[in-house]
Amino acid sequence: MSNWKHGVPKVAFVSGGGSGIGLNLTRALLADGASVAIFDLKVEDALLNELSSLCKGNTRVERFLVDITDPKAVELAMDEAAATLGAPEFAINCAGILRTALFTEMSYEMFDQSMRVNLYGSRNFAAGVLKHMRPGGHLALIASLAGMCGSYTHGAYATSKFGVVGLAEVLRTELKPKGIDVSVVCPGEIQTPMLVEERRVGSRVTEIVNEFAGVLPVEVAVEGILDGLRKRTFMITPGFKAKLTRYLARSHTGLFRWIVDQKVAKALKEVR
Repeated sequence: MSNWKHGVPKVAFVSGGGSGIGLNLTRALLADGASVAIFDLKVEDALLNELSSLCKGNTRVERFLVDITDPKAVELAMDEAAATLGAPEFAINCAGILRTALFTEMSYEMFDQSMRVNLYGSRNFAAGVLKHMRPGGHLALIASLAGMCGSYTHGAYATSKFGVVGLAEVLRTELKPKGIDVSVVCPGEIQTPMLVEERRVGSRVTEIVNEFAGVLPVEVAVEGILDGLRKRTFMITPGFKAKLTRYLARSHTGLFRWIVDQKVAKALKEVR
């Protein structure tokens, strides 16, 4: 059994639990002995059956199909989840999208969708969870390294993730006196279906520039994320190269921007 600072949560809420990071975190939580409520647009029966097979003792996994951008629907889904499984002791928002383009080529609709899913979705998740979470609870939001440093073609994504980091900072301050801990997860690139799609349609320049922070297999990234979550670390970044990137972006901003500018210039020459 894995070592959680305050014990394995009896009930965990996970948005985006049907794929990628959220799915892998759901599997780990079930393996540790938590009951899990998954919130996602779609969770196939076969996947739900697979996850159910991981449950231990009287623990359960339940799905709640919901659009994270709909605040009322999220609130109602979480009311139902709390009535079904009990109040969440741990909750993490993994729902998110990645849309990339040069800002001058980015439509308003692309920018707006990123804000609604990544930032407003984080707001909706937190608001729904905190209605039920009690002292001793733990709320986590998935942000990104792009939430601390600008990244080429990430005008919408970085803006939304900067907002998530800011929201987490405020929630940490406001919820600590109430006995609720907050974490914000700021990983570099992780080998998930979202990254695969970004590689397919995105800029080669972005790929070259982001090599600085490295790409982690999802299993390795989730292991690092879980290590921080179990300790209730506030800001979590798995992987040495990603940690170094975060350190430089926050502590040596001039040097970091110089490195980025050099990599962008070199990458633009390579792709021409």
